Amino acid sequence: MILAALPSRSPTVELICASEARKRRTGTPELFSVRRIAAYRTPDRLRAVSSAESETPNSPTPARLSGACFQWPGGRGVSDIDLQVERGQVIGLLGPNGAGKTTILKMLSGESEPQQGSVTIFDQPHGRGARRRIGLVLQEPSTDDLMTLQETLYLHGRLFGLRGRTLHRRCDQLLDSLGLGERAADRCETLSGGLRRRLDLARALLHEPDLLLLDEPTLALDPDSSAAIWDTLSIRVSAGAAVVVCSNDTAEAEAYANRVVIVDEGQVVAEDTPASLTSGLLHDALELDWPSATGNDVAELERWPGVGTVLWTEDQIVLTVEESSEIVPHLFQRYGSQIEGIRIRESSLRDAWFQIVGRPLTNSREDER
Repeated sequence: MILAALPSRSPTVELICASEARKRRTGTPELFSVRRIAAYRTPDRLRAVSSAESETPNSPTPARLSGACFQWPGGRGVSDIDLQVERGQVIGLLGPNGAGKTTILKMLSGESEPQQGSVTIFDQPHGRGARRRIGLVLQEPSTDDLMTLQETLYLHGRLFGLRGRTLHRRCDQLLDSLGLGERAADRCETLSGGLRRRLDLARALLHEPDLLLLDEPTLALDPDSSAAIWDTLSIRVSAGAAVVVCSNDTAEAEAYANRVVIVDEGQVVAEDTPASLTSGLLHDALELDWPSATGNDVAELERWPGVGTVLWTEDQIVLTVEESSEIVPHLFQRYGSQIEGIRIRESSLRDAWFQIVGRPLTNSREDER
């Protein structure tokens, strides 16, 4: 069972369960102990790097992709990706499943190497030195069912050079901040999917990485769990860490991202701040429940003065309009009872997506790569 990648000259470690540890020593047994087998010392490069150490003048850029291309068998992939990630920023990769967001994340993490173009992490080519400064959370849980939450974090911390009080303090703080403190002694197999996501994030944050790469970290979580995750992430961002988040949740991207990168069909089609991406939209959005709408109805609405984008789905039409108080009376006067319901809201990043891409952002569960 491989729990983490070690440098090629790392000492071999032996995991000893709590019952065996009790036989070998007196006093309170550790949750697990790690015994060195090799004669040489742990390389200095395994030492955890804190954010304070990276706060130097002319700090290197956390991550950069230049003309990066990667194609999976079957043709799906990304092409000509240019992306620069700055310190203290949250970058939202926004797009439907299958757009290429996860492929971009894997190139940044070093899991996939660009077939063309380049990737640098803190101005250096990918390598062990870069990977130890990265915290990675993918969609699939990667915890060992038979280990407890505390054991999981302790092992990860020790592999990154954490020891003693520092390790215990960080484990306790992260478990508490993510609402897992009371489950610390429980096995991972007892956790729900949402709690596993929190544990994966705790593990990624434990060594205080300077670059966090997160693939839909709040997928299928309740609002309280999502808020807890973002509150915890904000602490690292305020310390200067950079965060790249894959998402197809426009509301989340608009709320938390400093910059949004819109990815569609393997290419970056737009990149800017949420405010700039939505600045060209008309102020209001009208969501019309209209199952009987036809193409002719949509074409007529597109010609109305004061109407911007018109998005037509199976039983709903969404309009961006200059002034809803002027448009709504005309809608009911013209179409009457055909419209079964109406909601008025401010236009948002979801509407900007449609304006840029020309179709709605769906949340289909296709294979995301």
